[in-house]
Amino acid sequence: MRNIYERVIGPARARKHEFVYADGYPVRQGKFIYAVYIKKNKLEVFVDVNEVPVFPRDPRMKTSFGRYRSAKGGLTREVYLKPSQPIITKTMRKNGSIGRSFATYILEDDKSIFEINKDSIGSSDVYHYVSLQWEISGIKENVQKKNTEALEEAEKKLEGMIYFLDPLEFYIEEKNDENGKQTLLERLLHNPHTYGHQSQASNVGRVLGLSGTHTMSDGSVMPGSSHQEYLQSLRENTEITTSSGTTIPTQNLRRNSGY
Repeated sequence: MRNIYERVIGPARARKHEFVYADGYPVRQGKFIYAVYIKKNKLEVFVDVNEVPVFPRDPRMKTSFGRYRSAKGGLTREVYLKPSQPIITKTMRKNGSIGRSFATYILEDDKSIFEINKDSIGSSDVYHYVSLQWEISGIKENVQKKNTEALEEAEKKLEGMIYFLDPLEFYIEEKNDENGKQTLLERLLHNPHTYGHQSQASNVGRVLGLSGTHTMSDGSVMPGSSHQEYLQSLRENTEITTSSGTTIPTQNLRRNSGY
């Protein structure tokens, strides 16, 4: 069992129909179940031998998950949050900023960050959350400064936020030409270096000075043998030089750059 646990009780064998997984699938009778207590927030959770959370059918089992189940009137997939990307509308663009929310799963060692719908904040006790206001229009230098400050504040709650987003993500700059004023879309594509294949992650890892890869909870592959090693590399490397002598900012490494 991982060192994020303050205390572990068990194992005990599950009785028939005693527990189910988040998708409602029943836990097999006789499977070992543990009650674990998270150090940081004292949360009590039931997990199977693979440390996958399971949920008691009887709401009288007074864990946080049991209370969540009682409040919802049954188990749903809401317990596991799904990544969500903001859709930028004209109204949002006119207002100049949007609200964004992020989460990490507390039972995951690497604590990978993903964006969520703001309505999902607080919907499950097995996540840590942070929200911020994100500038998308205005004077470029001001937008970058405000978003950098927002990321620095978010970093205090979720480690890794400072490197997770490009401060100019979704930013649009207006420029003039001889035909009059027109909008130039400058969406700066920030890639958190997640790939579907190990070879792609290895290529980026090599230019970052990393060896090995690690797999995230969503099945994507990232450079470095661990997420901590990857984040440390980003702190130490703001840019890399390719074999052809081209300098590429670390944040701009992406598939179409050849790395």
